[in-house]
Amino acid sequence: MKLEYNILWIDNDIQEYIDNREVNNLKTFLEELGFEPNIVTVEDEAELDNFIYNFKYDLIISDFNLNATTGDKIIEKIRDEKGFSTEILFYTAKSNFRDDPEVKDRLAFMDRITFHSNRDTFLDKVEKLIKLTLDKLLELNATRGLITAATSELDVEIEEIVMQLVVKHNKSDADLKQIVNDKVFSKLEGTVKNFWDNYGNFQDYFPKIEAVKKWEILRDLLKPLKSQNQEINTFLENNKTYQDQVITIRNQFAHVKAVEENGTLKLKGRKDIEFDDNKCIEIRKNLIAHKRNIETLKQALTD
Repeated sequence: MKLEYNILWIDNDIQEYIDNREVNNLKTFLEELGFEPNIVTVEDEAELDNFIYNFKYDLIISDFNLNATTGDKIIEKIRDEKGFSTEILFYTAKSNFRDDPEVKDRLAFMDRITFHSNRDTFLDKVEKLIKLTLDKLLELNATRGLITAATSELDVEIEEIVMQLVVKHNKSDADLKQIVNDKVFSKLEGTVKNFWDNYGNFQDYFPKIEAVKKWEILRDLLKPLKSQNQEINTFLENNKTYQDQVITIRNQFAHVKAVEENGTLKLKGRKDIEFDDNKCIEIRKNLIAHKRNIETLKQALTD
């Protein structure tokens, strides 16, 4: 899911930015925008190949004057050899570095490049550039896609945990049929037998169940275990809002029409939603929180 924001930061003196907490401040800035920040710092440009393939970077920050080369040559290498068109920010203490004829020639056909020479306002410049790169991500259609992708991945995680619990605690066919009968077909007596005959077993059938029922089944399987494991108890408490903050949000965004009213974008459906940057940030933060909660549960069940 695109909840991460990946930055590659190249500087021979990068440790200074780490020690001054500027790298950490940038991480905090991204977290406040509802992203999981991943800032890869590279001190030696000779080691760049060890990092460049790890992620699709959303932003590359580079000191222009590195020990063995200049930033424009590094970026030329990245773009020509690696095929990346990532947004780039060059910075340097020298305000006239672009006056060099060779540099000007190499930069002439490079787009999506920003230059900065004022050390005091450097971090502010980075933050503004990040916001520019997020414009498309914060658009309605992009957010719809993000919610669909993120909730689908969480849905699969829930499926895997339920399967793990079923196997680990030796649930019998009778137990599993009862789960399906109680949660899925409680108002349709006899239907469960037909479905069981068609699918053969719980493992084949469970992925076909609607998301909210999967979530309920997961919670039902975990509740008898909460007294044995504090982390399961914590998960159940933090997971109470999953339906409202994940499943309902996905359903709302899937069945709305965007309408602008008095300068405000509203999503018209069964329940109108005012959509703006703050709403998008809130959704992202909630998705990240539930993702991390599920990751913690998986680790607790493995230990």
